[in-house]
Amino acid sequence: MSLAYNPYGLAPVAHESGVVRPAFGSGGGQPYGGYTIASGYANNIFLNSPIQIDTGGAGTSNLVQAAALGASVVAGSLVAANKILGSFQGVEFTLATGRRTVSNFWPAATVPFAGSPTVAWITRDPRIRYEIQANGVVPATAMGNLASITANGSANGNAITGFSTVGLDVATLTTAAATTLNQLRIVGFAQQIDNNPGDAFTQVIVEIALHQDLPIPGTAY
Repeated sequence: MSLAYNPYGLAPVAHESGVVRPAFGSGGGQPYGGYTIASGYANNIFLNSPIQIDTGGAGTSNLVQAAALGASVVAGSLVAANKILGSFQGVEFTLATGRRTVSNFWPAATVPFAGSPTVAWITRDPRIRYEIQANGVVPATAMGNLASITANGSANGNAITGFSTVGLDVATLTTAAATTLNQLRIVGFAQQIDNNPGDAFTQVIVEIALHQDLPIPGTAY
């Protein structure tokens, strides 16, 4: 049984094609593939941390953390910051010393060697399914329910292992009316010998219900 709360973020586990592929592309003027992170970005971005492309203000096209939405809201109350693009899967960059570095997380305030490329890897396909641990009980009857992620900030991870400690917030679980939205949709339960629906800290399978590449809504069914 899932009796201890040891969250690990939004971990990609399945896709209907049978293969989960990291996204390859450009987060800006990046000729090397991958996605960019702003030099000196002040927050840690941990492995499996929910992320989005920054479209606020002038729209830098850099990766940033996706903030928790909290309680479900009606469509008219949503803003771009409520959406999730995928989960962070690692980064490579060149240190100021000139040494190329590969890391499973972005250390806060890193300033790479001037002019060198930063290449971050993420998941992006809206059909990818993720495993995430809830911070409480998720019953079998919660299939199709919507929920928010827990707090996702610079402190919500482990700087030794590099893993995110973001979970699914059971306080936000809702069956919802057709007009009520949240970030994740529960589509199953993790197939592990020590996990069952209704466990104290249930591990569930989710899809991103408010995906940055898709229009609103992302409603429960």
